[in-house]
Amino acid sequence: MPHRTPRRTLTTALVALTTGLAALLAGVGTGAGAAGASAPTAASADARPATAHARRAGLDGRIAFVRGGQVFSMDRWGGDVRQLTTSGTNTHPQWSPDGQRIAYLHEAGGRRDIWVMSSGGGRQRAVTTTGDVSSEGASWAPGGKRLAFADGQGQLMTVASQPPFGVQQALGYPTGGFCDVGDTGVRGPVPVDRYLSWSPDGRIAVVNHGDCYFDDRLDHYVVDTQELRQYDASGADCCGYHLWSDLFWGPGSEFGYTLEDFGPYGDEPQPTRIVYPGFRSLDGDTGGAPSPSGHFLALSTTRDGQSVVVRARADGFGRTVLAVGAQPDWQQRP
Repeated sequence: MPHRTPRRTLTTALVALTTGLAALLAGVGTGAGAAGASAPTAASADARPATAHARRAGLDGRIAFVRGGQVFSMDRWGGDVRQLTTSGTNTHPQWSPDGQRIAYLHEAGGRRDIWVMSSGGGRQRAVTTTGDVSSEGASWAPGGKRLAFADGQGQLMTVASQPPFGVQQALGYPTGGFCDVGDTGVRGPVPVDRYLSWSPDGRIAVVNHGDCYFDDRLDHYVVDTQELRQYDASGADCCGYHLWSDLFWGPGSEFGYTLEDFGPYGDEPQPTRIVYPGFRSLDGDTGGAPSPSGHFLALSTTRDGQSVVVRARADGFGRTVLAVGAQPDWQQRP
């Protein structure tokens, strides 16, 4: 936010001007994280990112994506395609903030768990072993030390991203009494219906199917303050009927998602579109993944009956088909 520099001496003014120009050239943004109001937990400590990670655009690296139930990666032009997984079904890859690892959803024998691997596909390890992960993959904390996901009860959980992975931690919030009844001091779990995403500034976006006033909600959970803030709602004769999926954040904590609009009464389904600041979406777009530089967006759409990964400029124009596949995520180049 702009501020005034006191007029003291010519030297002071020149120092202030030099500092401001240096910050501008370094690419420092204006986003601010949530202020902590409670004792830090393992999750909240990792939710406070370094200024450089939260505010500076990074360098665009490789793009991870899914084809035929396996995770691949390619360069940002669609070349140098490498298959990273081979066994089971592996989906929803997510790069770590430092670009060194990929978290993904591994399914085998009816079990669903979060796994991690190195950027080249080595050192594949199971992070969870309960077999009942209900979210579509996991999302990295800003510092990369923890992963958020939903357990078999549809509750928001975190776990360490490095071995030994340790005990899973449930994240909660003061409910104020569920549906205005009961003990207002009760802490409840954060409900997650399949989709979640952890922002660079420490918020976790979740699709919430457990609300008593609306059919569905889109919420932002602030890890530091343990607040659950409603972002959007669907149903209840007030808000139209929407389905949200593929939640994501830009490098400056700009929020985006895939929206399927069913109209004011829920009986007029429209094609999916990506909702993201400044982005012009086309019918059928899904799964946005902003590049670390903020200049591009990778997404999925359908061409000639096949799902393809597309690179577009941040405004939605200049589209290029990169590969057959879906669920892209963009690496910050190490």
